[in-house]
Amino acid sequence: MKLEGGQISPGQIIFLVISFCLGPILLKSVALEAGHANWLAILLGLAGGLLIALLFTSLSIRFPGRTLVEFNEIIYGPLLGKVISLTYLFYFFLLPTLTLRLFGDYLTGLIFPQTPMVVIISLIVLVSASAVRNGIEVIARCSQVLLPITIILLFLAAIFSIPHMKFNRFFPIFEVPVAEFLRVSLFTSTFPFGQSIAFLMILAFIGIDSKKVKMARVSVMIGLIGVGLILNLLVLRNRGLLGATQFIEVYTSHQALGLIDVGGVLTRLEIVVTINFLSMGFIAISLLYYNTALGMAQILKLRTYLPLVLPIGILMICTSITQFENVFEYQHFSGDITPLFALPLQIGIPILSLIICKIRDLPKKE
Repeated sequence: MKLEGGQISPGQIIFLVISFCLGPILLKSVALEAGHANWLAILLGLAGGLLIALLFTSLSIRFPGRTLVEFNEIIYGPLLGKVISLTYLFYFFLLPTLTLRLFGDYLTGLIFPQTPMVVIISLIVLVSASAVRNGIEVIARCSQVLLPITIILLFLAAIFSIPHMKFNRFFPIFEVPVAEFLRVSLFTSTFPFGQSIAFLMILAFIGIDSKKVKMARVSVMIGLIGVGLILNLLVLRNRGLLGATQFIEVYTSHQALGLIDVGGVLTRLEIVVTINFLSMGFIAISLLYYNTALGMAQILKLRTYLPLVLPIGILMICTSITQFENVFEYQHFSGDITPLFALPLQIGIPILSLIICKIRDLPKKE
């Protein structure tokens, strides 16, 4: 019961995965707690993210054409399956509210200081709601248009950054304890790479053809590798431009590109960060918004998810505005608390689901 007839291709999955994972993290460097080895922590986090993807795509291969909500009820039964699905839907609802709050803090703090945050967040939700109402195909096509623009702008900004970099800022590499480095790597596995667990609601729209579903697994892996490479480009660029000051900057990428001056003509490249964040953030919010609406409709056995789009959007606006007092509370919650909540959903439950499927020989052959 997909509630819509949308179809996406394995190729579109690559665009969606990269856009989705990049959305919330383009403003700042990732894994800063790992110090000069943050690029290595990202690679280790990528390896963990690929293992997470291997787990959840195994479920999609077992249940082709079915969403997370549908096969949870098959595996765990109607009652427990709904409880587990609601936990996932809460997670899918929480993530876009965090991104929306980041939108609000960033745009009101640096771009539109006189504009109320509720106006900015409401406008973003309104645009995302339009995409959600039009279905997964529209969201996928938007990613196909916006991601190439984002990547081109990122690479141009990196090229213009080279003359302003100081390469002694990349050393020493290992100045943090091994335990802290491993903790940061684990948390990087859950965010941004582990967020791809959200595609358990999306891979159903590949269809039931086993070849396409297996190709979708490869697409998810390729997408995550692309995210890892782009993230390392960002952190190395920011480190070369900012050095140790990146540890005290709230919006690292914004501050880094503000230093670029090409002949006194090409300046104020912070606009590149804003454009990229808006475009990729829009994809991330829309996809999770869609997951939440579709999943709730399936749990409630509705004929369509469309009546839920507006109420969920209003809840997202209210939650994003009221959940934090300032950007520092947001950073603490998203960086230290959310990964702890995400780990059981990204690793524990998928492993348990696969074990139960093996024991009960699910899905049963008809």
